[in-house]
Amino acid sequence: MKTIGVAVIGAGIMGSAHAGAVVADPRGRLVGVASVPVDGARQLAAKYGAPVATTGYHDLLARPDVDLVVIATPDHLHTEIAIATAQAGKAMLIEKPLATSLADADRVIDAVEQSGVMAMTSFNHRWIPSYARAREEIAAGAIGLPRMAYARKNDRIYVPTTMLSWASGTSPAWFLSSHDIDLVCWFFGDDPATEVYATAVRGVLRRRGIDTEDAIQAQVRFASGAVATFESCWIYPDTFPSLTDSFIEVVGEEGMIHLDRKDDQLEIASQRGFDYPRTSIMPILHGVQRGALAAMLSHVIGCVETGAKPLVSLRSSRHVTAILDAIHRSLADGGAVRVSS
Repeated sequence: MKTIGVAVIGAGIMGSAHAGAVVADPRGRLVGVASVPVDGARQLAAKYGAPVATTGYHDLLARPDVDLVVIATPDHLHTEIAIATAQAGKAMLIEKPLATSLADADRVIDAVEQSGVMAMTSFNHRWIPSYARAREEIAAGAIGLPRMAYARKNDRIYVPTTMLSWASGTSPAWFLSSHDIDLVCWFFGDDPATEVYATAVRGVLRRRGIDTEDAIQAQVRFASGAVATFESCWIYPDTFPSLTDSFIEVVGEEGMIHLDRKDDQLEIASQRGFDYPRTSIMPILHGVQRGALAAMLSHVIGCVETGAKPLVSLRSSRHVTAILDAIHRSLADGGAVRVSS
């Protein structure tokens, strides 16, 4: 069997998860990992048997045995790596969001279109079975025309204070709502967002030296007149039983859908406390990584093999960035703003 050589750029939580997904697919072969400092790359390469660990991602882009590059760096560091990857003629999977500005998103898209390589943003929630089923039901008309959505994704304070060393370089909306915005736009179909009004609260994280919002709420209006509210928060107490409180509601003219992933169908109570372990995105099943992220990575490998179009287009990913850009412009301006086309 011909294998697809994969390089992972970034050795943090998501870089590690993507590396695990590569080796879980019999068609995938992990060639190397790049990170700064190099220690993370060395540890990840050793764990999964990759021959190369480096601080220079250009070293990996120059290798003829690399077919696919996974860009798993912090949100604001995707652009230059993605452009270099396209110029090197390599297919790529870019962690969400595509970019943290429309100008950068357009630079990436231009580079990809000029090179003709396959590229997809890692909106892995589309591979969670309940979300995929919801999309099928909505597309089949089960709830009629969608008119309203509410989506929240709220993290324990552990995430911005401990898990992410770069929380000051992003916001809860960029980090969390990007998934929900992609899903709601997917559910709504060909109905672009037109206007955004957003508000935020600040203080808890800033007092800890982290210069970002504690929580953001945004109302988005779509061309059809439908509305959606997106909530993201980074100050849930660490005693909350799940790392992430995740919920989506979609209301149509003839029905509604609830998607509650707070507990992922598993509750554990012990002398240490009460916990909802996460099982949808990257669980280890009988010693092998499975779940939505592994399913998405397999889809991408298949696209590299066959030339098929990926499920998530860069144009739809750009629209997510446009909505998030509007959210942050609204926060700065204090009023409603138009979504840039």
